[in-house]
Amino acid sequence: MTSNEVILDLIRRHVLWEGEGVERVREWPDGLALTTRFRHFVAGSEPEDWVVSREEWVDDVVIATRDDLIIHGQSERFGFLLLADGGDIYINDPAAVAELGRRLADGMDPVGYAQLLVQFHPYSSAVRAVVTEPDELRRRFGREDLPDVEPPRTRQTPDGLTLTFSSSTQHARPIVGSLLDLMEWTVTVPPGQPAQWESRLATEGIRLEPLGPRPDASR
Repeated sequence: MTSNEVILDLIRRHVLWEGEGVERVREWPDGLALTTRFRHFVAGSEPEDWVVSREEWVDDVVIATRDDLIIHGQSERFGFLLLADGGDIYINDPAAVAELGRRLADGMDPVGYAQLLVQFHPYSSAVRAVVTEPDELRRRFGREDLPDVEPPRTRQTPDGLTLTFSSSTQHARPIVGSLLDLMEWTVTVPPGQPAQWESRLATEGIRLEPLGPRPDASR
């Protein structure tokens, strides 16, 4: 588990705006709460929630969540990978995540990389997840009419490595309730270069009844 001293340093270096002074810090054995002039954060180690934490070169995953806004959905988060060699990666930084994508060619779990893209690039208050199995949507939401989805796949081409995957986006709308969108992603890693990615809306506005997912039977 990452120490609170290191967590505080990560937030100061990567998250706080210029001139955004820290007014108060409260510490617990498993994390801390930090208040500035403008924002409030709760931060701690969360390796169990992130597939990338299983990589041998990752020591920990630290997440700082804004706790000062009322959000219907996912609060704004700031993520950090603590590396076995003593370095760190700020997950919200697109350039840093692009560099991280080089590791796909060295055997990094593509689902772990996909999860970072879906959750952080860009931020959204909608509830988003990587779809890893063809029938996952039907199991998750208890709806037999939901479509099959292609699981994450990587392939090597003369132009480098390509990763394709899909993600779900669940968001609430007044009157109509909970809606589901499906996104399709393509990640390319040219030889010797950082990763590039793009996403497109594949299916929009599937109305979910009942509202919200059932527990995932695969967990």
